[in-house]
Order: sequence, then C-alpha cells, then structure tokens
Amino acid sequence: MPDRLHITQLSPITQVCLLLSMLSGVILGVVAFRHSHPVETAADVHIAQALQQIRRHYVEDIDETTLARGAIDGILGQLDHYSTLLDPAQFEQLQKDAEGSFTGIGIEVDSQDGRFTVIAPMDDSPAYHAGIKAGDRLTNVDGAATEGIDINQLLNLIKGEAGTTVAVTVNRAPNEQLTFEIERARLSIDSVRVRPLEQGLVYARITRFNQNTAAELANALTESAQTQPVKGLILDVRNNPGGLLSSAIAVADLFLARGVIVTTRKQRGEQAQQAFRATLEDILPNKPIAVLINAGSASASEVVAAALRDHQRAVLVGTRSYGKGSVQTIMPSLGLNQAIKLTTAEYFSPDGNAINQIGIEADIPIDPETEPVDTEDPWIAAAITALSKEI
Repeated sequence: MPDRLHITQLSPITQVCLLLSMLSGVILGVVAFRHSHPVETAADVHIAQALQQIRRHYVEDIDETTLARGAIDGILGQLDHYSTLLDPAQFEQLQKDAEGSFTGIGIEVDSQDGRFTVIAPMDDSPAYHAGIKAGDRLTNVDGAATEGIDINQLLNLIKGEAGTTVAVTVNRAPNEQLTFEIERARLSIDSVRVRPLEQGLVYARITRFNQNTAAELANALTESAQTQPVKGLILDVRNNPGGLLSSAIAVADLFLARGVIVTTRKQRGEQAQQAFRATLEDILPNKPIAVLINAGSASASEVVAAALRDHQRAVLVGTRSYGKGSVQTIMPSLGLNQAIKLTTAEYFSPDGNAINQIGIEADIPIDPETEPVDTEDPWIAAAITALSKEI
C-alpha cells in the first residue's frame, strides 16, 4: 500500500508564534524596501496635508493654479534669495539680459541681511549717470518702502516703459540718504570696449558677460594687434555684476592653454563636482595681464579673475570683489506657464578656494576712496606700473 501522508497538528501557541514570525518578516521587508525606495519624504507628506486642509476648510473657493504657484513660491522663498519662480515676463527679461538688451535703469541688485544692495550700476546706464554707486542700499522706490518685499516685487517697482521716470532712494555709507530721479531707457550695452594705452598695452573693459562677450573680446584684441603689437593687457571687470557662467569660462579660456578654469560643487559631496577646463590656446602667450576688480565685481567677473590669478596668468588690482559664487539654473517649465530659477551649485577657483560670500582679494590693493588725478584712473595707473615691469 502506498505510504499515507501524515499531517502533524500544531498546537495553538505554536501556530500563533509562527504567524507572528511571518508577519514580522513581512513588516521588516516593507520597512527595508521603503528605506531604500522612499515614496514620500516628510516634506511631501506635510505639504499634502496642508493642501488637503486648505481645500477642505478655506472660506472661499481657491483656484488650483494659484494654490500651486503660491506653494512653489513659498518653498523657494525658504531657500535663498537667488532661487525664485519666474513668470513669463520675468523669464523673457532674463533672456534679454543675457543677450545684452533690455529696458530699465541699469542696476544689478542683491539682497543682503533682508536689505537690497546695489552690486553695481551698468556702464553708461541711466543709474550710472544719475550717480548710483555699488554698495548703495535701496530703501524706497517711488515712495514705496522696499522692506518686506522680495526681489521680484522690487524689480516690478523699478521697471517700466522707456522714457518714464522712477524715484530711487538709497542709503549710502556712512550715514547719507539720497533720492535719484532716473529716466528709464532702452539699454543695449556693448559688453566689450577696447582702447590702446602707452607702451603697447591694451585696455579692455567688460561690462557684462553675455553670449557674445568672448568672441567680441577676441575680435577686438585681434584688431588692436593689427595696429600695434599687444605687449600686455589690462582687463577691467570693475562694477561688472556678472552674467553667464559659460561666458566667463569662454573669456578665461582665451588666456589659458590648459588647466581647470572653475569647479562647480553641490552640497552633496565630491561626486557632485564638475570641473570646466581650458580647451583653447592662449591668444596672448607670454604677455602679462592685469585684472581690475572692486566691490562691484561679482559672479562671472570673479570666475575670470580667480582663474587667471590661480594660474599665475594675471595680477589682480583693486579692492575685494563682491563674493557672489553660486550657480543658478533655469529648470524645465512647470506646466504653469512659469519656470524655476534654482541655485544648483557653488563655484570654486582652480585652487579650490570658495568665492561665495567671501570674494577675492586683490594682489595690488587700491584705496576705493582714491580720486582720479588729472583724469588718471588710479586702478589703471597701478596696473600699468605692474605690467611695465614684465614687458
């Protein structure tokens, strides 16, 4: 006869223990999976709960698009003052700024300690001719206080149609309050201006780093060399608030044959590091360079100055630079007809020195209060003296 199947009966206590053991294994497996594959972060949960309560209990009906924009804007406001939600008009203005053509008074503004500070007025702009200076603190625009508003609200107060005027009130150190009536204008600022100096030196002024700056500078230096040999270069980025990081890399690349120009890093460690290297030949080989900097030299200006100094390719003349060393990236459209400008990294000099909130010290310091003598610029005079020793 075939063997009979014997089924062992388990006691109730044994069955309960076995069931608990199996259940514990399932729970541990789920916990392990959720740990390695997080579905929602704490922030996701809290935001979802808040939205649910608003939808259920707010006194009036609320538009979902308005709710979404408000939520995103609020989140970005907790990060840093460079990260922001751009509406279509602001995004279009950002593109025009990169191209070097826009309407306004011509100032670059930053937020420090909850106050708006002028990084620099742009060369030949209405703000420049009115007398606005780097370091001025904006307190009122057309009588409206700037305290408690964000950067986009400030820009909305300042901007307007060409030909209209705006009253800008500033506090200037040590204890001076000034109000400027400034007429807005259509600005199309050349990013590069070049002129010859004595002893075969060439002066090149970069007002802003836009899409064409490197090509404009290279072409201008080539034209200068056809008139007389270029024996040295004075590169002036004073009161240059920056612009495109790619443009700064391209400008530095003109004068470096090899090596790192700048490194961008996220706060997530070395694996989130990206180095940008020189790829071209030096267009002024063995010719000395001086870079003029001041408190209005920021962002892309600091990238160029730090790269040329760290590679011992240039001497820096002037005062400590502004110290804006973060990278903003325009993120893909949100489907709300808006885009996010988000701080995605900080950048460091080739030697690994941080720039953000620190700035760059000049090798040859100049007293910022030094006044020109007989129209002679003390920065340029100091640069000529330094380069003359190397020609």
